[in-house]
Amino acid sequence: MTEKKDLPYIIHKGAPLYFQPPGTWRKLTFAGVEDPSPAGDVETLTEHALNTPVTSPPLSTLASASGKVAVLVEDLTRASPKGRVLRSVLTALASAGVKRKHITVVMALGSHRGLTDAELEKAFGRDLVAHYEFMNHDCHAADLIPAGQLPSGRVVRIPPEVHDADVKIGIGSIFPHPMNGFGGGGKILFPGVSDFDAILDHHFTYTFHAGTGLGKIQGNPFYESVCAVARSAGLDFIVNSVLDRRDHLFDVVAGDPVEAHLAGIEMSKSILSQRFHEKSDLTLTTSFPYKEGPQIVKALAPASMVTKEGGCIILHAECDGTLPDAFIESFERFHAHYGNALMKGVLHYFNEGRLIMAGGAIDYNMALAMTLAVMDRFHMVLVSEDIPKETAEKMGFVYARDLAEAFDLAGGFCTEPDVHVIPSGGVILPVV
Repeated sequence: MTEKKDLPYIIHKGAPLYFQPPGTWRKLTFAGVEDPSPAGDVETLTEHALNTPVTSPPLSTLASASGKVAVLVEDLTRASPKGRVLRSVLTALASAGVKRKHITVVMALGSHRGLTDAELEKAFGRDLVAHYEFMNHDCHAADLIPAGQLPSGRVVRIPPEVHDADVKIGIGSIFPHPMNGFGGGGKILFPGVSDFDAILDHHFTYTFHAGTGLGKIQGNPFYESVCAVARSAGLDFIVNSVLDRRDHLFDVVAGDPVEAHLAGIEMSKSILSQRFHEKSDLTLTTSFPYKEGPQIVKALAPASMVTKEGGCIILHAECDGTLPDAFIESFERFHAHYGNALMKGVLHYFNEGRLIMAGGAIDYNMALAMTLAVMDRFHMVLVSEDIPKETAEKMGFVYARDLAEAFDLAGGFCTEPDVHVIPSGGVILPVV
């Protein structure tokens, strides 16, 4: 009898969900999540990073007792300990003589939704929210100020509270990203606190560029533009959490926005890279750690890298809340119009600079485009307790109630498949 500990699993609701694979499967790779333990607690790791910055003077040297400081903080789509990191950064600024009234904490939302007062208090503490100025970035605000330029000539604009700050600090996290290569670094400024038109121009131009991709830095124009804008806009210092395969803190890096980010990327590679010796007929993956709205499909990028063309991907997804009707209707309308030529349709929209979900946020449109691009190449089965069958099918997925049903359905696409199992699909870097 097979022991539970010997069975493969996926991460569901933050814990392993073990399953018995079909006897017809030939398991190629099980990408387990037994990552190294963190070297210390959040405060210890952050303090050490602040005291040993990469290619930068210490934060206490950069910060002036009389200068204005803007602290840009990533939103809640990631589980990094941003509240505790921010608290440590504010303590360091206070020790350097910076007065509270000279500090503005800016939620670097890009085109994402703003945080409610209750969300701010939960994430950062009632005391910090009460004693410091917090603001949500609005990418459509009329008072944004030019701070850089994209290769296309499009001017990038940022809020006056950031533009006019004497010191600009970014708090984010490092993990594989499907376009930028890795999250963190200069992304906290662009697109984090930039205008909608510049973000859209950048995404339309480079999302499907040959040099763009998960884990790619060298020759990646998406990443290079992010770094260039961060430099021109004067981002001085970053504090980035490096996250492991369970989306827990592994370490913290701080310092120069480019060089410290590169150091963190090497650390991220060391704990998230997974070798796949060949591509599979079938890949089982999960949305973990993503579970908010369009973020849940990000796991499709690594899965598509390790699956044979025409193979099958099973996505086991958690989803907080409901997906907007306009998002679902955009999928349905696109499938009806383009049929089996999905990628051709996506490129048609991008080349014309048109949103697939007209009037929708950029993250929803990127989720649409990237999902449709994967659907163009693979059979797709969605398993979810949170997304109804009707919704999944309108999106173009084959729907399954549970893993057992998903395995049966996948058997119709590939019999006796070679299989990869990826328990945490949003935090893995495939090496094929």
